[in-house]
Amino acid sequence: MFRSLTNWLRSSTSFWGRALVGALGGVFLALSFPAFNFWPGIFIGYFLILLAIRQLGFLKAFLVGNVAGFAFFGVVTKWLTTYLGPVPWFALSLLQAMMVGVAAGVAAVVWRWLNILNLGRPQPFVVAFALGAVFTAREYVAGVFPFGGMPWARAGLSLVDTWLARWVYFVDIAGLTWLIVFITVLFAIQFVTPQPQGSGLHRRFKNSIPNGVAALLVLGIPALIVLDASGTAGTLKVAAVQGNANAGLFAFNPPGSILYKHLKVSKALLKEDKASEIDLMVWPENSADLDPTTMVEPSLKISKFVTEELKAPLLFGNKTFRGSDFYNEVDLWLPEKGLSDTYQKKRPVPFGEYVPNRPFFMALAPDMIGLIGWDMSAGTRDGIFELPSGAKVGSLICFEVTFDYLSFDLVNQGAQAIMVQTNSSDFGKSEQGVQQAAISRMRAIETGRTVVSVSTVGVSGIYGADGSVISELESFKPGAMVEEIALRDEITPAVVFGKHVEPASFAISVLLFPVSIVGLTIRRLKAKRS
Repeated sequence: MFRSLTNWLRSSTSFWGRALVGALGGVFLALSFPAFNFWPGIFIGYFLILLAIRQLGFLKAFLVGNVAGFAFFGVVTKWLTTYLGPVPWFALSLLQAMMVGVAAGVAAVVWRWLNILNLGRPQPFVVAFALGAVFTAREYVAGVFPFGGMPWARAGLSLVDTWLARWVYFVDIAGLTWLIVFITVLFAIQFVTPQPQGSGLHRRFKNSIPNGVAALLVLGIPALIVLDASGTAGTLKVAAVQGNANAGLFAFNPPGSILYKHLKVSKALLKEDKASEIDLMVWPENSADLDPTTMVEPSLKISKFVTEELKAPLLFGNKTFRGSDFYNEVDLWLPEKGLSDTYQKKRPVPFGEYVPNRPFFMALAPDMIGLIGWDMSAGTRDGIFELPSGAKVGSLICFEVTFDYLSFDLVNQGAQAIMVQTNSSDFGKSEQGVQQAAISRMRAIETGRTVVSVSTVGVSGIYGADGSVISELESFKPGAMVEEIALRDEITPAVVFGKHVEPASFAISVLLFPVSIVGLTIRRLKAKRS
């Protein structure tokens, strides 16, 4: 039975069979991500998708890729249905599926063209490099289009709990995606390539050596690497508070109740010995539901708490008007001084914090769009907060943690640690918080910085520069973490070179696709003439 199945996978020309294999591949991709945690699924998934599109033309591969992509994103982003219902989930999954479809179509065409070039022994590696570029470029496009993109569920993120995550220190998350596809393509090619007639065990072993060496390098190198997570620029004692406040878009809370919950947890923490001599306290996004920068009562409450009880800086999430602009921001409040510095979110969430082309979408879904009363503006200030101790911390607000360049900017601007302040209330006890925490861990490795990720309801955690979990809080319970975190000034290779990986993959793909079409067309014309 196993031999029959493998033979069918190698030789079947059934479109519906291919579509089924692609869908199964998409499910395996989804199951590799945090919360599901079957990380080998990323390799199995790409392997099946590659088999499904092999030797197909663009259109059929595009359709198979759509099926695979919808299965992938339908499972991995099902958390969107928690409060928002099926419509946003379906729309996002369909859009992302189309991008996977385009990548699959391009990959199929490029693969067919490269196969006719007869490049000899290097040919499998050339194909693997090219297809790795195509699927990495798919992630690049998804991260910028539409409405600024949604760089969620990138292949590299699936390996956060493995030793392979250490590659991110050198090649960025995009580079790890490229490596995943590269090594998977090599074994897919070996699987479908028939052995010469009469090949014995020795010949088969010899033919497998190049792939074995490549796999050993990709899988083995990070196993030998030890990442430095020490405080080479000193340490900072940080308290991160999770108030367990439902601060979601559809939540109804008495005014000031969210602020009260975070004050309550913070005051209880300060009575404990571990909270002595805190250098910085961090609250999550939206933790101040009454704006202390414009309202007297919350301003007095926070000032009194910070000056008389905390006696240290407080970094907290706030929503505020500045002129005609409405911002999701982080405020730094100092003892005796009050508001000292602010950061406004640069990448507000489309259809969550603002509505692009509001009249058009209002006409389509007035009830849903009407829930977003004010469109938030994009901030322009840097996310660096310089503390009285001289330490510099960078701030990312929720969705921003998914964008590479924002983390890179913080490090290049001097951030010695990164604070990620988020609100996962709208997604309940779904996979969203776990997946976002995994992104924070990858950011820690990529930037070489300790990341403090604190949510209104969880997942809240402190992650070392090597991706290790220093501390995590139980979700949907009030609590606080207090840790002496490492401060670092070193610039990682990923920060230096990582920003070029995805654009390079896109450029390679854009170049290869038309060249492949021309090459296949010339080949077809020559075949007709002969």
